[in-house]
Amino acid sequence: MGSSSSDRGRSAAATGVAWGRITATVLGLALVGVVGWQWNPLGSAAPVSRTTARTTKRSQRSSPRTTQKPVAHHHVTSTPPPTWTAPASYDMTVPAQSQLPQLQNGCEVTSLSMLLTAVNHPVSKMTLAAEQPTDPTPAVLKTIPGFKGNPILEVVSWGNPNVGFVGSVEGGSQLGYGIYNGPLDHLLNQILPGQAEDMTGDPFTQILDHVAHGVPVEAWTTIDFEPTNDWVTWQSPEGPVTATPMEHAVLIVGYTPTTVIINNPYTGQANEAVNRADFIAAWTQLGSQAITVHLPVSSAGSAS
Repeated sequence: MGSSSSDRGRSAAATGVAWGRITATVLGLALVGVVGWQWNPLGSAAPVSRTTARTTKRSQRSSPRTTQKPVAHHHVTSTPPPTWTAPASYDMTVPAQSQLPQLQNGCEVTSLSMLLTAVNHPVSKMTLAAEQPTDPTPAVLKTIPGFKGNPILEVVSWGNPNVGFVGSVEGGSQLGYGIYNGPLDHLLNQILPGQAEDMTGDPFTQILDHVAHGVPVEAWTTIDFEPTNDWVTWQSPEGPVTATPMEHAVLIVGYTPTTVIINNPYTGQANEAVNRADFIAAWTQLGSQAITVHLPVSSAGSAS
């Protein structure tokens, strides 16, 4: 995911659809989702007590989070040797890429493109967008009463990002959503057979250990790298999907004791430092999703 108020939510403003508390008009209507519910891996939606994330980026694409926990597909185990100790700080240089303007909802494939570049197997974001698995389930909307009697639209059913990309990755006039770790890891393993590693559910310290060995990791978080309490729920063929308009995916390229260093496909910025505790909290909300390529790969970074 990863778009601004003019091009995300997944492509909310462009389509006249708004998620959570974001509102935009389409044919005199607005789409708004249920607010204050969080994905629960045990199969139910639970209230969230965190404060609302910054509203300046509310139109970030909704990321559907199914009530089934994302499944980790560990093709290769690359846990560092037990005698190895990660440095306190680390960073590497990976060429930055922007998902915009072509892929308003393409933060996942753009981050994957950067990952593949980092391991000397470049594949363009456009190629990955065309090759990624998709879920063609159409969005079904209904009109419900809204604020001051104004009608609003609610998503009743849609696709499942644990199956494939939901909606349109290009955005524009089409609704779009996102894709999760399982199907994207499958794509990565098709490109690099036997080398993809799904680190979903692993401790965040293990992800940083992997990064410190010179291999970046794609991780799912929120657009402002803080926890959110904006969530919506719809039905998919596999069951309920709970989503947030703040969902985003980035490439982790380093860290310090207090920050996580990322390449951000929404801004196109390399080596952006964000608050570590907040990032981990948001990453946990999004199901602790992470994919990468197994070790070893020659390091392109610096430790301290």
